[in-house]
Amino acid sequence: MNAKLPDAFKDLEYLVGEWAIEDGHERYLKRVNSTMDEMKVFYNAMAPRGKDAIDYLDQYDYQQALPDDAENLRNLLFTLITVSLAVELWRQPRVKNSAKTILTRLC
Repeated sequence: MNAKLPDAFKDLEYLVGEWAIEDGHERYLKRVNSTMDEMKVFYNAMAPRGKDAIDYLDQYDYQQALPDDAENLRNLLFTLITVSLAVELWRQPRVKNSAKTILTRLC
């Protein structure tokens, strides 16, 4: 399969290479190392489609592996969740008053 996203989400394919991040720690690093402008561009494209993306993914059994295009869509949603507080509440990539703190996963 060479589709990056399901047909209903083709207009968002330009986001996949940069923002469809599978690993949670990598999504966090993307957030803290992105500018607000970069996150806002992603957020403004993805947020209005979030409900539709969730509805689309709900057709799948979460006990089974997703097709590649649906997995990319899921990863875009996960990244949207990761950046949403930075965009909506903090208005900066890092939690306010956290200085240069970076979360590190040990296992």
